[in-house]
Amino acid sequence: MNDSKHTIKTQLMKNQDSQNVQLKAQFNRLLNNAHENQHKLKRFEEIEFKLMAAESIEQLLYIIRDEYTSLFKQDACTLLLEDEDLSLRRLIPESIRDAETDRFLTLLNFPVELEKLKYLPTQITTGVYNIARHQWLMDNPRIESIAVMPLIRRGKKIGVFCCGSYDRCRFQVHAASDFLQRLSFIMAVCIENALNLERLKLSTMTDDLTKVHNRRFFDQRLPEELARSNRSMTAVSCLFLDIDHFKSVNDTYGHGVGDNVLCQVAQRIQTVLRTHDVLARYGGEEFAVLLPETDNDEAMMIAQRIIIAVNKNRVVIDKNVVLTITISAGVSTLMTENDINDIKALGKNLLSTADQALYDAKKQGRDRAINAGLLALTERVECPQTS
Repeated sequence: MNDSKHTIKTQLMKNQDSQNVQLKAQFNRLLNNAHENQHKLKRFEEIEFKLMAAESIEQLLYIIRDEYTSLFKQDACTLLLEDEDLSLRRLIPESIRDAETDRFLTLLNFPVELEKLKYLPTQITTGVYNIARHQWLMDNPRIESIAVMPLIRRGKKIGVFCCGSYDRCRFQVHAASDFLQRLSFIMAVCIENALNLERLKLSTMTDDLTKVHNRRFFDQRLPEELARSNRSMTAVSCLFLDIDHFKSVNDTYGHGVGDNVLCQVAQRIQTVLRTHDVLARYGGEEFAVLLPETDNDEAMMIAQRIIIAVNKNRVVIDKNVVLTITISAGVSTLMTENDINDIKALGKNLLSTADQALYDAKKQGRDRAINAGLLALTERVECPQTS
């Protein structure tokens, strides 16, 4: 009997010890999870504060691309933003918009892309990377698992942020995504606010009438492009344009018709230019064009195309007012071979040289372009008059 009691007691003690070990292991797991979650929360708070403190859309996107990826040891990340009206291309700097770094940023404007974004689940999804389902979001054959975070504002998807890992188990299906859900909300708010701020900045740099850039924007970009041209040792050209006999249009038909002519001419000039060229209404009926990475011959070709685009078709105001409008142009080019000491003075020289060439075009009959050549040259060469 005593042996039996002893055996039972021993077994109970063993069971108790086993339970204690299990409880202790469970407690340690919970404690480790708590520490891990606390550490994770601190990292999320760190990146969230940085996102909210970003002073521009450029800084914000660099934080998402570089600092978030580094802090959370992501192997890849992509950001896709809805851009149906192509407005974001004017708001996001080329330095990040055209960067080749793992194709981080994509602006969606094609109908197929917008349709895919529309039908993307509104909740965060995680799991194994599937090329058929995920390639349009992240085109990287090394990715094994992915987290897809829709960015939603006021019930509308403004984009989607994706994180990818080379580890198949990093983003498991149905994994807890509370932190990611919170991050996606804050990211969406910050992106929307940053873009609205850029729109506000742009509105102060846009001519109210023609909707092209204004003189303030042009004067701001000119030294930036000259500095970049100097670093890359490439040419930069400038066009000065003036609508011929514009005063007579205002005097004959009124300023309403003159405004209409200005808008149509601005649109025609824009159709000739490339995406990285800078067109600005410089004052009255004058326009200035900055042509980065453009030599003198190419600048003259662009000037001739603008002249043709403006006078090729008559400007239709209404059935009673149809006008033939021509434009004159002056062209100058800068090719630096040494460091620039005074960018402001050089920019002023580039502009004044093109302006003087424009004056010569007016004197020689209008509806033509005059080439001032390189700043180092004094000879001006007239291009053939367009018909």
